[in-house]
Amino acid sequence: MKKSKLLIGLAAVAMLALTACQGSGGSIAETEAETKAAAESSENGGAEAEEDAGNGEGVVLKLAVPKAPPTLPLLHMADAGLLGDNVKMELDIWDALEQLIAMVQDGEHDMFAFPLTVAAKLYNKGLPVRLTNVNTWGVTYFITTDPKLTEWSQLKGKTVYVPLQSSPPDALTQFFLNEAGLKAGEDVEIVYSTTAEISQMMAAGKIEYATLIEPQVTAAKMNNDQVRVAFSFEDEWKKVKGEDSIVPNAGLGTTESFISENAELVTEFEAAYEESLNWVLEHPADAAALAEEKLGLKAALVEKAIPNMGLIYKNAADAKTDLDGFYQLLNDFDPSMIGGKVPDEGMYYSK
Repeated sequence: MKKSKLLIGLAAVAMLALTACQGSGGSIAETEAETKAAAESSENGGAEAEEDAGNGEGVVLKLAVPKAPPTLPLLHMADAGLLGDNVKMELDIWDALEQLIAMVQDGEHDMFAFPLTVAAKLYNKGLPVRLTNVNTWGVTYFITTDPKLTEWSQLKGKTVYVPLQSSPPDALTQFFLNEAGLKAGEDVEIVYSTTAEISQMMAAGKIEYATLIEPQVTAAKMNNDQVRVAFSFEDEWKKVKGEDSIVPNAGLGTTESFISENAELVTEFEAAYEESLNWVLEHPADAAALAEEKLGLKAALVEKAIPNMGLIYKNAADAKTDLDGFYQLLNDFDPSMIGGKVPDEGMYYSK
């Protein structure tokens, strides 16, 4: 963290869902040298944070986040000053996985919002990342303008649009297709695009089938009354894992060194984030107004989408059972999606 004034660098951007980012292939190609450099950068960043925190002049907590539902609680945290006068928050947006990886490596950022597949992949590749919470669950939907679509198997020969290759929605889309006896790339063509573009194309009637998450699902439905939800990924997940399970999607995290050197701040951050997440759910109109003020969004869209954004707070350690099932499913389907194995308990932060 560095001394600075409060910077919320999010003005005039769209609050896309966590998978709104368009990756250039979705791979995380990191050499051993890059991994070592990332670890060293993370250690240096943590040392700098500790020095700043102890000088009494105030610090800035730098977070790398997408234009996504998990950002709403962060806006409230900053606006309400929940971390106190001595800690200011700076939010830097990543729009593609490559940007997120760079922010993990640069030593300039303290905390990160991760797609859960990315957190596992980084951890399994040796980067000292630690997941602190899971905050987005069951937020993904398969939408269509085809009134006859009732089963995944009916998608044979169709083209399906999906945001962010190798993200949880991509992995689960392929998994559900596979369960229906279809193989992506052979029986079904997968086209990757951004959530904003997919929502716009669906609203304009240019495409028929897509995986999408909130608030873009709501936006597409508001702009085209032929758009409907064919499958809720939460419902599809329950068919596989049981009625008591919901599919995890995204979380926040940091590095091992940052936790060890700023243990009290991380504890305070987690409590404030949970409080702010619940505030967003309890005050959707106020949260939407804040998003419009800070992000230039349409408050009506954000307010309507909040109940469907899947915002539920769980400490990472408390979510481990859910995550183990999620990661095991992906590992059985395609181990490369999570770095070759189910992450061990070392990845999980416990308050």
